[in-house]
Amino acid sequence: MQQKALEIVKSQKENKLGEEKAAELLGQPERQWDAFYRTQSNKFFKDRQWIIKEFPELDPRHSRNEGKSKITVLEVGCGVGNTAFPILNEIPDDGKFFLFSSDYSQEAVNVLKANDKYDSRRMQAFCWDITEEIPTDPENPSNFPQKGQLDYVICVYILSAIHPEKIKIALKNLTDLLKPGGMILMKDYGRYDLTQLRFIEDNLYCRGDGTLVYFFELDELNGLMEEVGLKKLRAHVDKRLIVNRETKVKMYRRWIQNKKTLLRLTCETLKYRPVFDEILKDQDGLALLSDPAVKHNVNLAYVLLYEYLVGPGLNRASPKLKGAVMKRAKQLKDLERQLAEENRGIDSVKNSEEQDTVQIPRYARINTLKWTNEEALKSLEEEKWTVVRMDSESKFATKAGNLKTDEVLIDPDVENLLVFKTSSNFHEYWMVKEKYLILQDKASCLPAFLLNPPLGSQVFDCCAAPGMKTSHLAAILGNQG
Repeated sequence: MQQKALEIVKSQKENKLGEEKAAELLGQPERQWDAFYRTQSNKFFKDRQWIIKEFPELDPRHSRNEGKSKITVLEVGCGVGNTAFPILNEIPDDGKFFLFSSDYSQEAVNVLKANDKYDSRRMQAFCWDITEEIPTDPENPSNFPQKGQLDYVICVYILSAIHPEKIKIALKNLTDLLKPGGMILMKDYGRYDLTQLRFIEDNLYCRGDGTLVYFFELDELNGLMEEVGLKKLRAHVDKRLIVNRETKVKMYRRWIQNKKTLLRLTCETLKYRPVFDEILKDQDGLALLSDPAVKHNVNLAYVLLYEYLVGPGLNRASPKLKGAVMKRAKQLKDLERQLAEENRGIDSVKNSEEQDTVQIPRYARINTLKWTNEEALKSLEEEKWTVVRMDSESKFATKAGNLKTDEVLIDPDVENLLVFKTSSNFHEYWMVKEKYLILQDKASCLPAFLLNPPLGSQVFDCCAAPGMKTSHLAAILGNQG
């Protein structure tokens, strides 16, 4: 597929846009966008109903936002509200979410503000070229986001609309607005995504309406992000071959996404299985199970009940599955409420979990294939963890049981093993996500630790799944064996 795309790129270069026209587009791109929105108004783009499904972190109820009283978000390139309005439609109007929306085109902002759905209590739209300093208003500073204020920046098909020489400046401006730990959620065009384009210079094209589009390589984008101080949490290329069945035209599509993903759904769902089993015994629960969309799949029913009653909602479910729950939503909530009155509901599971796990430590093995023990401890200290070492008179159980939330204990027995206070969100910590730390309990570490094979050894793991011991052995062998 990529070879075919390369051939098309070569063909486009031979049909290069004239220098005079290219200079006009590069010099005053805002004119093209204003003209576009004057012509199209709000009739061109479809609403991005997928936005919360793609970026569930935007929901204040998401586990990443636990403990935050309010989420503040900036959407750049807001256009006429095709992202903003679907977001506000999905998120409760309870004062815990505020959205800034900016666009390069004043025409687009005008159309957005004229929409009946525009709610100044929940959002603020303004015109901003993100390659320039953000506007300020000393008399009304809340009209614009301030440096260090934002939890998230949404950047969907925006960087590709900027001349490549200015992309780094734009990223720096956006990064400055983030709180420590804030995230840029982006989706954009990958190289060889071939729509109807005219070549200007390498990977920079113009569309038929005169607007610019740039196509990224993943490594190139990762490098730009790192240069402005961002850490990659997740990035992947989505490749698709789209065929128009009527015209038989093939379109090679590539999107690049940088985002953090959720790894807790299965374990979290099973925590609440006793509650869900009780609900599914009831007539309304049985009706959910027998719904044509659920097809008596009890595991699917567990997930739907979790997402609806405990999780961030059913944004990620298909319309049919969402409908299966919503048509009996009141009855399901009433059933859970009845269980809660008997101390058998969702809160009882949460409270029980807190009591049961408060003294149980979380083990994590330093992945020495990625960095050394010293580098790991230094990085933890730089991130404000307090590294605790055992002394000869300390009892391990007491020490581990009394760890504070910002402390990490070096295990006294197993080399490169760390002990943390239990955290329900630890799967989402970047060191774990990027495999710098491997979540592995002490018992699982003992076989490889006790075997301690010398470099170059050949080891056969007869019970390898899920691979913890094997990866530990590989680390001890330094991948030499």
